[in-house]
Amino acid sequence: MLLKILVFIVLFLIFIQDFKSRAVYWVVFPILLALLGIIRYTMYYSFSGIWMPALLNIGFLTLQIALLSVYFSIKNKRFINISDGLLGLGDILFLLSITVYPSVLSFLFFYIVSLVLVLLTWLLWQSSSVKTRKEIPLAGMQALIFIVFLSCDWWLKLVNLTDDTWLLNLITK
Repeated sequence: MLLKILVFIVLFLIFIQDFKSRAVYWVVFPILLALLGIIRYTMYYSFSGIWMPALLNIGFLTLQIALLSVYFSIKNKRFINISDGLLGLGDILFLLSITVYPSVLSFLFFYIVSLVLVLLTWLLWQSSSVKTRKEIPLAGMQALIFIVFLSCDWWLKLVNLTDDTWLLNLITK
């Protein structure tokens, strides 16, 4: 229970830091990774239950980042490092730090839903705000959405993010 509360505190810190300064102290990401890894391990008492989904999730993120780099490099006719101005290092570190907890399909579901929600929220925020900002606090907003996902898993028991069964049942209904 204490570990879960600590996860929420770390996620909320990421949200606050990213919103206030569009930067997050890097030390919070290894802490988040460790906390989520310990929670996942205590659920299954197996490192294979952690590493196989985590490696697949990391593989997906690596492919996504590589394809984005190739796309922007071709578009600009020179090599583009997407973590230099297009996608913050904190955004990448946040996604990498949560890969140890959700199953593969749950991670993909979170990734897609969070990107859509962040984009819609940011567009609404920008259209109603007098001051517009170019940078999107992606890691912070995704951290807030991950809090909702974890709450649905840990306390409301609506989903089990470590097992794809809930999502497969949702798809087949």
